[in-house]
Amino acid sequence: MITLGPEHWTAIILALITLFGTVVGAIFTWLGGLNKRTAEMRSRLEKLERRDRLSWLYIRSLIDHAYRHGALPLPEPPEGWNEKDD
Repeated sequence: MITLGPEHWTAIILALITLFGTVVGAIFTWLGGLNKRTAEMRSRLEKLERRDRLSWLYIRSLIDHAYRHGALPLPEPPEGWNEKDD
């Protein structure tokens, strides 16, 4: 059996503390990235929901226009309706 002196135990304890700090740091870094991605997804979802509402209103206005007037010109699409989906 190997006997370790106090100087060895100090090195082992410091190595364990360093390992624990590294693991905790990695977890906090991962959580920070997760928070950023969640914010980006929430922003994109809000943008897509807004476009969906605008599409519904525009299509509804096209249907109403067709029933009432049945002729051209068609109503203009709402502002921001045809934006790119990033």
